Amino acid sequence: MEKIKIKAKEKNAIIESLKAGIVPKIGLQHIQVGRADELKEIIKDYALIADGGAKIRFIIGDYGSGKTFFLTLSKLIAHEKNLVVLSADITTEKVLCSSSGKSKKLFSELIANMSTKTKPDGGALRTIIEKWASKIVRENENIDEKTIYNKLLPLEKYVACYDFSKVLTTYINAYQEDDELKMSQALKWLRAEYATKTDAKTELGVRTIIDDTNFYEYLKLFAGFVRLAGYAGLIVNIDELAVLARLQSTTRNKNFERILNIINDSMQGATEYLGFLFSGTPEFLEDKYRGMYSYKALETRLADNPFAKEGLKDLTGPVIRLENLSQEELYILFLNIRNVFAEYDETKYLVTENDIQIFMQWLMNRLGAKSFLSPRESNKAFIGLLTQLENYPDTNISTYLSGVQIQEDKEPKEPEDDELVSLTLGE
Repeated sequence: MEKIKIKAKEKNAIIESLKAGIVPKIGLQHIQVGRADELKEIIKDYALIADGGAKIRFIIGDYGSGKTFFLTLSKLIAHEKNLVVLSADITTEKVLCSSSGKSKKLFSELIANMSTKTKPDGGALRTIIEKWASKIVRENENIDEKTIYNKLLPLEKYVACYDFSKVLTTYINAYQEDDELKMSQALKWLRAEYATKTDAKTELGVRTIIDDTNFYEYLKLFAGFVRLAGYAGLIVNIDELAVLARLQSTTRNKNFERILNIINDSMQGATEYLGFLFSGTPEFLEDKYRGMYSYKALETRLADNPFAKEGLKDLTGPVIRLENLSQEELYILFLNIRNVFAEYDETKYLVTENDIQIFMQWLMNRLGAKSFLSPRESNKAFIGLLTQLENYPDTNISTYLSGVQIQEDKEPKEPEDDELVSLTLGE
């Protein structure tokens, strides 16, 4: 069997990310375990979207259960399926519905983080436009507004298609003339960075801008456009949905109404080539006062199948619940991390399989119950152990387990990027 290889860049990203409590952007294939059934459903969703459908999913799990990891892995799978992915986090300054520019800010971040297989880290807007434009240029001797508009006729049903085509015409002409200023202005409009319609009209000759009132409609338009550019569709990944619970009730309900609108459009076939993945906690989903269940129509749409029992999950509904890893999956995860740490060289293993079993038993005893275990806090503890074993080669696992304090991974007061608990060695 051919030996598995890992690049130094991937190893460093995995170790440093897990150590810091964040999800690595590369090398996920080296540590992924479990979630097979959930990922199969996501792959089915992507096939539906590529066939002209729409889908919305809510990835629900406790803090530390791996929601962000799941979204990141789903993004990589989407790239493999030739889908364009937009990614952003909800914050108190970036929400789904607003009258003070906060929805516009969310849209701007989504577009800035636009990614494809060849541009996985974001910034793919310009590449996608030029991929589409190059085909137009090859097929047409003269490029004018009418030519571009005719090419965009399939998007005519979407809001502001005329101004959208006018901006793209400006970009293509500027590209041919090597006019970086005009190209920059066109991209500025597409990223919703114009503050006023007057500025946009002065610089680009268009009457509209992307703002709080129409940003969702423009997501639909972009889904249609990336399809014309040769991609299978558009996926919108939005993390940290639980932040909405911190908003005032009126604003929160407006955001819930926007979510309901997206759900209805997806379920009723009102959108094409577009998928949404939201992530949040069980508390936020089910809270009758500040959560999504406080909005009756959302509770109806997102309620679990009453016939889905333990071991007989129904993953076809909009909600996918991420459970903590089983003992067997956690064991495999630790083996994978050990392999990454040693670069798949057995002579560099810092712990044996028996050591891992001892560590797991200690971890379970220390936390009090298996249900408290989460991939995040468990990874942090294991990385901390391997780091010390590497720092001090003359020590072994028993040197450390009696002197470690570890805390349960609890929901932070301020929503953060799934921050890990602290691990202190040698106390």
